[in-house]
Amino acid sequence: MDILQNKDGFSLVSNSVKYDFVSDIAPICRGSHYELCITGIIPVPLINKGDRLLLPIDEGIAIRADGNYISGESNCERIVGNFCGREGTMSMVIVERQNRFLLIALDNGTNASYSACKENELYQLAMTTKKECKVTYGIFNKLSEACKYYRDMKNLNPVTLSEKLKRNPEIQKLIGGGIFWIWNNNYDEVMYSEQNTNISPVVGKDLLSIADRIFSLGVERALFGVFFNGDSHFVRELYKKYGYIATQYDNYNDVLNPEMLKIIPSNRANNCDYTRRRMADYPNGLQINNDGSPTKVWALKGFDGNYYRQNLLCPLVAAKRMREEIPKVLNEFPYYKGRFIDCFGAGISECFSKEHPLTREECINVKRNAFSFLGDIGLIAGTEDCFEDIINGLVYSEGLHSPINFRCPDSGRKHAHMYDTERSEHIKRQMLNPECRVPLWQLVYHDCLLAFPYWGDSTASSHELLKYKVLFACLYGCPPLYSFFVKDFEYLENDIISSYKLISEVHQKVATLPMTDFEVLSDDYNLQRSVFGNKYEVVANFSDKPRVYNNEIIQALDFIFKELL
Repeated sequence: MDILQNKDGFSLVSNSVKYDFVSDIAPICRGSHYELCITGIIPVPLINKGDRLLLPIDEGIAIRADGNYISGESNCERIVGNFCGREGTMSMVIVERQNRFLLIALDNGTNASYSACKENELYQLAMTTKKECKVTYGIFNKLSEACKYYRDMKNLNPVTLSEKLKRNPEIQKLIGGGIFWIWNNNYDEVMYSEQNTNISPVVGKDLLSIADRIFSLGVERALFGVFFNGDSHFVRELYKKYGYIATQYDNYNDVLNPEMLKIIPSNRANNCDYTRRRMADYPNGLQINNDGSPTKVWALKGFDGNYYRQNLLCPLVAAKRMREEIPKVLNEFPYYKGRFIDCFGAGISECFSKEHPLTREECINVKRNAFSFLGDIGLIAGTEDCFEDIINGLVYSEGLHSPINFRCPDSGRKHAHMYDTERSEHIKRQMLNPECRVPLWQLVYHDCLLAFPYWGDSTASSHELLKYKVLFACLYGCPPLYSFFVKDFEYLENDIISSYKLISEVHQKVATLPMTDFEVLSDDYNLQRSVFGNKYEVVANFSDKPRVYNNEIIQALDFIFKELL
C-alpha cells in the first residue's frame, strides 16, 4: 500500500484500487499500514458509487453507497453510531471497493463515533473522536485478513469460549443448544393493558409441558429464559428432569418513577420483579445528563394509550445493586445457572451526578467487572447486543445476530409475535438479504461469545422465512433463539425442531472455533462460504435455484457443511 499526496489531501493506493481523502492531515507509514494520532475529525475516504460500507452494527451490516434501505428499529438513511455500543460493537469501519477492503481502525473508540448518511443519493462516511486516539489504515485482499489484523491490533486479550467452558462446564449446554423464551398468552394484556388487571402472566406448567415435548423430539441442549419471578419455581425441574439450564431476566437499566404507577397498569409492576427493585433508586440513583436532567430510556404504555419514558439507572449504582441482589436470588433458587441482564451490555454512558459521577472510560470498567462478577459466582452471563470491550465476562448475547437497523419497528415489544405479511416483507428485504449482512463480529470474535438472534427476530418467527434464518445461522456459526406464546407452540413445533437440528449439527462443531475465512462466491451475493478454525466449511445458497460449488450441487435455500481435508 502506498500514499500519494495531492492538493486536496492524499490517496491510499494498493494495486489498481485507490481511496481519496480530503484532509490536511495524512497518516504515516508503519510498514504495510499507515497510522496517525488524532483528536477531532478522523480522515475518511470519499465514497464512490459501487462501494459498500461495512459497519459494526451488532454483528455487521453492509450498505451499498447508492443503495436504498427501509429503516427498522433504527434509521437506515442517517446511520449514526458511537463506538463501544451496539451501533459500534467494534471500533472500526471497512470500505469495500473492487473486492478490496480498506480498514479504518481505532485503538480506542471510547470517545469516538461514526456516521453513514445519505447525501445526494450517495452514502458518505464520517468519523470523529473527542479524545486522542490512534487510527490505523490498511488495504486488504480479503475481509478475513482485515478482521484478523484488527483483532491482533486491538490487543484486548479476549477470553475464548474454550477458556470459559473450563471455568464453567454448564456452558456446554449452550454449545449446539438454543434459547427458549415462552410467554403466557395474556402477556400483552398484562404489560400493555389500558386498565388495571389482576391476571397472572406466569407460564406455569406449560413451560414444563413444552420442555417435555421438545426433549422427546431431540432437543438435548437448551437454555430457558424466565421473565416473571413466579416461574422461578419450575427451574429446578427443568434442570433435574431434562438437563436444561435456565436464566432469569433482570434489568438494571430502567427506573420507573413511582408516580407513573397512577398512569400505567399496576399489574406490570407487580409481576415484573425488577420494576419494584429499581424504583427504590428513584431519584437518587438516576444517571444525570450534563445539563442536570435525568437520562430518559424505554417507554411504558399508559392507560391513555400513550407511551411514557422511564429514567436510566446510573451504571455505577446498577453494578452495586447487582452484587447486592443476585446472590440472594441464587440462595432462594440455586438451580438458576444463568442471568440475562437486559440493556446493560448495549453501550456505555457517562453520569454527571455529584453522588455517583462516571466517565465513559470508567463505565467500561464498571460494566466489565459487573459481568465478570456473574461468572465469579458461577452464572452464565448474557446481555442484549454487546460490544467488544466487555466480552470477557460474557458468554452470550441476544441480539448480535439481528442487526438493529434491520429489525422490524417495535420488535422489542412484539418479541413473541409471529410475523404478519408486512413484517415478513420488511425482514426479507434487508435482514435476510445476503447482500446486506456481513459477519464482521464473527470474523473477529466468533470463538469468544455466542451470538443469538434478538427475541423480536426469533428463529421461528415466520414459517416462510425459516430457511433463510437457518442459512444465516449456519453460515455465521450462530445458535437459534425461539420466542413465542404458549398458544403458538403446536403450530411452531415442526419449525422449531427442524431448525434446531440443522443449526445444532453445525454449531456443536464450530461454536468454540474462530471464523477463519469468509467469502462471497457470486456477484449476486447468493452463494457465500465461511470457514471455522480452518477445519469446517459452510457454503450457503440463498437463491431459489441450485448452485454449483467445487463440482457439488447445492440445492436452493440449502447449504453444505463438511470437514476440510
